[in-house]
Amino acid sequence: MNISKKQILGIGLMAAIASVQANAKDFSYTYVEGGFADVDIDNNDADYIYGGGSLALDRNIFIRGSLGNLDVDRVSEFDTVSIGVGHPMKMSERSDLVLAMDYSFAEADRGNADIDTLTGSAMTRTWLTNNVEGNLMGGLAYQDADYGGSDTGAIVGAGIRVYVVPQFSVGANISRSFIGDLDTDEIGLNARLQF
Repeated sequence: MNISKKQILGIGLMAAIASVQANAKDFSYTYVEGGFADVDIDNNDADYIYGGGSLALDRNIFIRGSLGNLDVDRVSEFDTVSIGVGHPMKMSERSDLVLAMDYSFAEADRGNADIDTLTGSAMTRTWLTNNVEGNLMGGLAYQDADYGGSDTGAIVGAGIRVYVVPQFSVGANISRSFIGDLDTDEIGLNARLQF
């Protein structure tokens, strides 16, 4: 029986595709993480450090939260608290769609500048390879600031996560928010331990 080079190539390609599909795995929604970000708030430079985590209550719902500190040069320092709930849905063997609602509070160390924010978002989690995850996010936020009243706006972002081992990963993300007249850009790095 003669097998041509095209047939061998076709068999090899099918085996590679089957191997990728066989290695597709579920995303974890139970983890702890910490990170930092460089933030630009209407041309004011800021540094953000945080720690937090997520707990899957079952396959359809998780809760998450974080504590952090935002140090805005020449302006103020804020202690931040965030808590939220999310609903992951499987879109394919390699992708999840995550719908979430988060509330965050930023308390200024001086002055009357506290900020409350409620955000509804949708994010995709996709296996780009067997150990690299890609994310795209979009959302709407309602913000109430002591110093400037309330406003709404959009948030968009993207990220990538590399799994060094199955339980430990490092990630990088960028995001931009357009809330009222206040535009915010963020570039961050984080480390995550999942369970």
